[in-house]
Amino acid sequence: MLDLTAYRNYLLENETEKNTIKNYMVTLKQLDKFLVNRRLDLSKEVLIEYKQHLQEDEYRPGRKYQLKTINQKIVILNIYFNWLDRHDLCLKYLKVQTKVHRESIDKKEYRQLLKHADEEMYLFILLIGSTGLRISEACSIRADELELRIVTIKNKGKTRYISIPQFVKKKLKKFCRKRRISTIIFHKSQDFYRKRLKTIAGKAKVKKEKVYPHTVRHFFAKEFIANGGDSTDLQQMLGHESIATTTIYTKLSTNELSEKYREIRNE
Repeated sequence: MLDLTAYRNYLLENETEKNTIKNYMVTLKQLDKFLVNRRLDLSKEVLIEYKQHLQEDEYRPGRKYQLKTINQKIVILNIYFNWLDRHDLCLKYLKVQTKVHRESIDKKEYRQLLKHADEEMYLFILLIGSTGLRISEACSIRADELELRIVTIKNKGKTRYISIPQFVKKKLKKFCRKRRISTIIFHKSQDFYRKRLKTIAGKAKVKKEKVYPHTVRHFFAKEFIANGGDSTDLQQMLGHESIATTTIYTKLSTNELSEKYREIRNE
C-alpha cells in the first residue's frame, strides 16, 4: 500500500547512506504489512492504532519494543509522511520520563585507546578525535586530500567543510607513504574498525560498552566545549542541522554529573 519503491529511489538520488535506507525500508515495510494484513487504509486513526500496536504487542515471543525504539520508528514514519506531503499523518512521539545518556570516553580513556592501538587504528582514532568526523566520513578521506587546507565532506545529501589539524596530517601522510596508499586511507569496512576499537578497549582496560567510533566523535565535541568552544561553531563542525542535536553531545552523563557535584565546595 505504501509507495516504497519511489521513496527508495528518492533516498538513493539524495545519496542517503546505505544503512539509513535499509533502516527506513525495514520500518516502512512493517507499517505496510500491518495495513495489508488488516486491510486498512492509511489514515491518522489507523496510524494511532499502529502506534498502540508497537507499544503493546510483542514483535517476537517475550519481546516488546522499548520507547526509544518506537520513537525512532515514528521519526522514520514522519519523514516519509513529509515526503508524501501528508503532514496531517505525522505522529506525536512517546514521552520518555527518564533518558539515559550514553556515557562518553574521557581524556584519560582516549589516551589509553591511542596508547594500545596499532599504527592504523591509532591514526583512525586520532582523526576522529581531532575532527569529530562520523565513521563513514573518516572512511572516505583520501590521501590526496591531505594536501588540501579545507576538505569537502559529503554525507546524507549535504556538504560541509572541515580542516584536518596539521599534526594529524603529518602523521597520516607518513602512514600513506609507508603503506603506499594513494586512494582512501581507511579503506577497510566500517565493521572492521568498530570491532578493532572493541579489541583495543579490552587491551586498554576501557569499558567496551563505552567505545564506539561515535563516542570518539562525542569526545571531540566535549573537549571542544570544555576548551571554550562555541556550540554554534560545533554545530557547523559536526554537520548538524539543528543546534538541539549538538547539545546532546555536550550533555553530562550521570557519572559525569556526579563528578561535577563532587567538585562543589560552597562552604
